[in-house]
Amino acid sequence: MAGGLRRGIVAFLVMGCMASVTGSGASGASGPAPDPDFSLTVSPARLVVGPEEIDVPQSFQVVNRGRSAVDMVVDKASFRVGGTGEMVFERDAPRSAAGWLRVTPADFRLAPGAERRVTVRIDPPPRPESGGYQVALLFAVPAGAGGGDIKLDRVIGTPIYLTVPGPIDTSVNVGDLTTPSGFTTGGPIDFTATVDNVGTVHRDFLAPRSLKVGVNGYDVPFPDFTLPRGAGRSVTARWADPPFMCVCRATVSVSGSGGTSRRSLTLVIFPLHFLGALIAVAAALYVLAWLSRRRRRRALEAARGPCGRDDPARDDLDGDGRDGDGRDGEGQDVGGRDAPARAGDEIR
Repeated sequence: MAGGLRRGIVAFLVMGCMASVTGSGASGASGPAPDPDFSLTVSPARLVVGPEEIDVPQSFQVVNRGRSAVDMVVDKASFRVGGTGEMVFERDAPRSAAGWLRVTPADFRLAPGAERRVTVRIDPPPRPESGGYQVALLFAVPAGAGGGDIKLDRVIGTPIYLTVPGPIDTSVNVGDLTTPSGFTTGGPIDFTATVDNVGTVHRDFLAPRSLKVGVNGYDVPFPDFTLPRGAGRSVTARWADPPFMCVCRATVSVSGSGGTSRRSLTLVIFPLHFLGALIAVAAALYVLAWLSRRRRRRALEAARGPCGRDDPARDDLDGDGRDGDGRDGEGQDVGGRDAPARAGDEIR
């Protein structure tokens, strides 16, 4: 194949204090992991420059933690933020400050274990419009000249958000707040909000000032994110431990220069599965009680016999062993006199 196919691997870590790319190294069966052949870190991983700092030089620290020397090239790129927070490189991305940066040094070699400070100066054009701008600084290690058709550039991208002095607007609009369903049998429950930056500067929603959805006294935070000027995105928060049951009112609100934007919804949590289990248990207990009563009734009917009395062997006997005319079961008179006296009476 003539030429080669070049591809770039770009690591964007827009939160925290350090971005890094680590390549493969030798592996061992046990013991501490060896140092990889390629391991590069850049700090900070995200830079915010306020209006009072536009004229102040900024700096990044690049450290080679791998076992091989690397040749670095520092470049600038315009970007926008996609609907799910991904960074999309576009040459003509709006509100780009790519032409404003001067980087020193723009290329250098970094030995194993060495570190280098990269200085960035911001030089905006005369009388720029006040408000927010953004640019990505790319720390790239170009692929070598070795063989193969696919070559990989390893790149760390660090976004820079800056604000030009002047009047600013921090308005944000909450477009929608949804859940998969307004009725659920329990958690976890996902809330998705659509947020649009309609102001003139970027907005950070980072802990402890994260965007939150308030639900019946609970605060469920959304993941940290930054919303550049003119950008909009959807964010999802998971309520892992909602109450057993409730009719909940969920609200997301964001304050800005134009006031507070708010969206709410009603969510019903009712454990139908638990109710079904209770109904099943109650039905089982009812059937067991009904069968028990039926067995007892059959036992009583069997004890009474066909004539409806308690003992069939005593159907014609009263309670003292006599029949209706005072005779015993043998036909003998069991009255107050003895048998011989009654016999004599009969002879007379």
